[in-house]
Amino acid sequence: MRGDKKALSASAKRGFNLFAGKAKCATCHFIPLFNGVVPPAWAETESEVLGVPATRDRKNPTLDDDPGKYLFTRSEAHRYAFKTPTLRNVALTAPYMHNGVFQTLEEVMEFYNKGGGKGLHIAPEYQTLPFDNLRLTRKEIKDIIAFMRALTDTSFVR
Repeated sequence: MRGDKKALSASAKRGFNLFAGKAKCATCHFIPLFNGVVPPAWAETESEVLGVPATRDRKNPTLDDDPGKYLFTRSEAHRYAFKTPTLRNVALTAPYMHNGVFQTLEEVMEFYNKGGGKGLHIAPEYQTLPFDNLRLTRKEIKDIIAFMRALTDTSFVR
């Protein structure tokens, strides 16, 4: 963003373009902060209903029963909704999701690529994540992960 053309690898640059486009990541993780704080006032935070599974069981997945933001609002639209976190330093913050069900960024991307809970056939009624299969290739997923890894603050990494 500051004009340093060498700051990102070619893979990370492709990943950024996918992040902002085909993969739809930026519809929740807003640029330039890469979190859920809503522009332009940056005063409120997005919550999303993803349909996160309770366990890593891929054959018989079940929806995590944590009601999320519903506990605060008592609005059915917020049942299973969770704050959209920052992706800054995401490579350092495993496990992922509110319940830690995913151990790697690859697992997270597989979940999103299939349409979240809808793709696992466990979607809650008000899933806000796009339902469609994103049809990202393995190379595209690798590029998106390269971009997310580029969001690591190197001043903390030793």
